[in-house]
Amino acid sequence: MFLGIDKNIGTVYEGSNKYWGSRALITAPYLFDLQIGETPEEALNKLLKSTSEFDKLLFREDSFDAISIVRRGRIYIPEKQQPCQCRVFPVNEAEINEARSSNGVVKKDLYTYKEYRLPSWNPSKETFAAIGSKAAYSMWRIVSNDRMYSSEEIVTMRPLYFIGVLPDLSPNKIPETWRSQVLESVQKVVDSMYKANADSIVELCRHAASAALFAEFYKEISKVNKKDLGELAKIAEQKERRIIAYCGKTIADLHSRLKPNIQMHYACRTVSDRDAELAVQCLSFMLRDLGYTRS
Repeated sequence: MFLGIDKNIGTVYEGSNKYWGSRALITAPYLFDLQIGETPEEALNKLLKSTSEFDKLLFREDSFDAISIVRRGRIYIPEKQQPCQCRVFPVNEAEINEARSSNGVVKKDLYTYKEYRLPSWNPSKETFAAIGSKAAYSMWRIVSNDRMYSSEEIVTMRPLYFIGVLPDLSPNKIPETWRSQVLESVQKVVDSMYKANADSIVELCRHAASAALFAEFYKEISKVNKKDLGELAKIAEQKERRIIAYCGKTIADLHSRLKPNIQMHYACRTVSDRDAELAVQCLSFMLRDLGYTRS
């Protein structure tokens, strides 16, 4: 499939053959400039250094989930000859009259793009995307690319810096033995942030903080329960990692407030949304200070 754009009136055409019978998309798709790279820095540099609209890829957004912050869409690459004369189906009365004498189509000069396919998916090799322009851009990680029956490729992206709250993890910086547990537990926090209640978010932050501390100190832990965040925080304090320890204790104390007996015994209030935000911020600091993030 290819896309053709009439820059004069903004109409977007789609078809399998640009030379004959492309149709206008009644609802114009959301189109964004895009560059990809093996690192976030490479993708962003490509976007910022682009000098022409035809040396960038084009991202066509098919869906966006505002809760999970997931984007899906297709990527196109500009063709070398711009513009290109295409024969398209008419979209207004004047074009219909013209098409009657030219086999049902009209000639138009369009800026054309053909489908772009990512390299074969490699779980050990990440791909990043910079979307937007020099004035306003955002960074995304491509988490999957799926081939449709039409041979087009749908890519799925998640934000690289999750709305400024949780930093992006660098898997290679996490001890390999517990890497998957840390990545999975942090991802669960990300997935829940805008659709779970405060209790669930605090619970997930406790799991993620426990996994992170255990990954850091597991060689020196003998009898400590790896899920006991309070005990793991004490070990961090013994290692002179005081702020990490205090953040861990804060999450552990918030988690204890989820228990009815603790609420009754200490007459403390229930966990609120603000408390859940605090748990996320504490987790964010721990991940950065442990050196598990990109920045």
